[in-house]
Amino acid sequence: MDTSAVYSIHEDGKEFYFYSKYAGGFSYPFEAAAYLSGLKSALRKPRTGKQDICAAPLLAQMKGTYFFPEALKDELLFQETTKEIAEDLEKEVPFSITVNVDQYTVAFHFNDGFEELEELKDITIPCYEPTDKCSGGYFRNESLARQMGESSVTFQETNEMIFRELIRQAITEQGQAQDQQITWGYYE
Repeated sequence: MDTSAVYSIHEDGKEFYFYSKYAGGFSYPFEAAAYLSGLKSALRKPRTGKQDICAAPLLAQMKGTYFFPEALKDELLFQETTKEIAEDLEKEVPFSITVNVDQYTVAFHFNDGFEELEELKDITIPCYEPTDKCSGGYFRNESLARQMGESSVTFQETNEMIFRELIRQAITEQGQAQDQQITWGYYE
């Protein structure tokens, strides 16, 4: 599956745009969000003082880790771009991802021009919410737990499949919750 994506990063009231040939998909955006969150935390240390420093521009320096296919290990994953170019690219890539660094969320917009994504609705997912079954942290733990045995498929491929399954489930549950709210509102 094509995992190219356009990323919009929201941080401290600013927006930054990136293109990635490899970091779209279902699990990779959570890795990008964790990378930015770690950088943001490091930038808040006393040694940076009260400077207004955003972590988002550093996404261009993110390299592939063990969560990405072996061929991407130590390869740069992102190219900074402009809002206009990002908007044009959104028509050509399967994933448009929005990472909100301040709220620590990942939003997925699925390009329905790609057959394998056409039934998926847009969704925003918290990156880490320990009590929420619909969070990146839960998805990661679930994926790691399911992969404890041996498999003929690589860790990265299995991770993507599990994240896709869990995100589909979250979309379905979110749709049911919205339908229920509409029904309740109808009877009031």
